[in-house]
Formats: sequence, C-alpha cells, structure tokens
Amino acid sequence: MSRLDSMAAAAVEAGAILMEEARIGMEISRKSSNELVTNADIRSEMFLRERLGGIEPRANFLGEETSRGVVPEPPFWIVDPLDGTNNYAHGFPMFSVSIAYWDGSRILCGCVYDPVRDECFSAQAGGGTRLNGRPVSCSLRNDLADCLVATGFPYHRREGDLGVDLRPLEYFLGRVQGVRRGGSAALDMSYVACGRLDGFFEQSLKPWDMAAGYILVTEAGGMVTAYEGGDWTPGSRGVVASGSGIHLQMRIGVDQVSVGS
Repeated sequence: MSRLDSMAAAAVEAGAILMEEARIGMEISRKSSNELVTNADIRSEMFLRERLGGIEPRANFLGEETSRGVVPEPPFWIVDPLDGTNNYAHGFPMFSVSIAYWDGSRILCGCVYDPVRDECFSAQAGGGTRLNGRPVSCSLRNDLADCLVATGFPYHRREGDLGVDLRPLEYFLGRVQGVRRGGSAALDMSYVACGRLDGFFEQSLKPWDMAAGYILVTEAGGMVTAYEGGDWTPGSRGVVASGSGIHLQMRIGVDQVSVGS
C-alpha cells in the first residue's frame, strides 16, 4: 500500500473514532475562552501518532494536541486529529481529520477525511487530487461576481478586539455571490479543491489547519499563497487558496489591508 493510501486509511479510522466518541458522549474542556478540546481530539491524535509512525518510522510528528509549539526536524507528519472541534462539540456536522507529510521542502502528500459524509480528499505531488478515488479539480471561474468563497475567524477574538482585520471580509461581501464560514479550514480547502468553493481566505491558522489543504488545492489546479503574501509554507500565519482564475482578485482583497494600513 502506498504512503498516500496508508495515510488515507488511517484518516478514515480516526474519523470512525470521532463518530464513536460523538455517539457515546464526549468530554469537553477549554483551551481558551473560545477554543474547545474534547476527549475525541486526544484519542484521535494518539491513534494517528501510532498508526502514522508505523507507516514512516523515521518521520517525526507535529500534531495539534501535542505540539507544545515545537516544530520537529523534517520529515514529519502534520496532523489535525479533529479540525472543527467547536463544531463537533456542538453537534454541527462540519469537522474533519487532516494529515499531511512534509519532507522539509514540500508537502509530498495529504488527505482530509469528513466522517459525516464519508468523503476522503487525497493528493500526492504530481498525482492530482481525488475525492473517494475520483479525480477532482478547482473551479475555472474568473470573476468574483460568479464565486462562492469561505473564510474563518480566530479563536483569540474577544469583545473590543476581534483579533482579525475585517476589511477583507467587507471587500468580498461586496463582490462575491456569497461568503461562507464552515468552521473547518481543512474542509474549506478541500471544497476549493473539488470546486464546491471558488476560494478561501483566513488570517490566523496553524500548519495542521492548512498543510493537507495546500496539496489538495495545488494538485487540483488551484493556487495557494500565504495570507501575508508569498509562497505558502507550514510556517505561514494564514492562507489564500482558490482556483487559478480568481487568485489575483483574492490577493487584491486580502492585500488591500496592508496597503490601507
């Protein structure tokens, strides 16, 4: 079994853990005032650490729940065991398992699994993007007026300080057919990769939110850049992802923040 097939199988098994925990009753605690963590996050990550270690024994592991802010030496797995925890805790059916493999210079492969819809998005460098084994691609729309885009908001927001500049949101609200906020960046980028969304932008993200989505979008013919501009890397603070036809327009909407500052 290839590395990609093995990691996708691991993601599906982790998704089954999430669904089981939701059925039997989850334990919920807080990382911060707006950010939750559940026993499902922890159990899924423990499972994936062990399973992925068996696939690539020499690779290190960067997971949301155990990273402690330390980035390991490459190669390493980049794992979000439950992307969309707040959704999950509230019974809102938009969450996923996200896995990517970083060799130190590029993402070699990645997958995002949605256990609610049983949809597995997967891609490897040079091999295209697939949804449950079928090839998919980004939309070819080239006018924002015809597009549906998505965004997200940071956990560290609070009354009087939202922690994010709202001007890009205002820019897109006035130009696109609709703006969505799904609550799982990994799924949002997966939806860009298969054309359900035309674009996605978010200012404050972690590597496990974006890494698998990066290769899904780029292998599906789209474009991904760092929110702050330039090439995306796991160290980027956010992301802009879209079909190639509107990426420049997406960048204008995001970059006008720095121009106006």
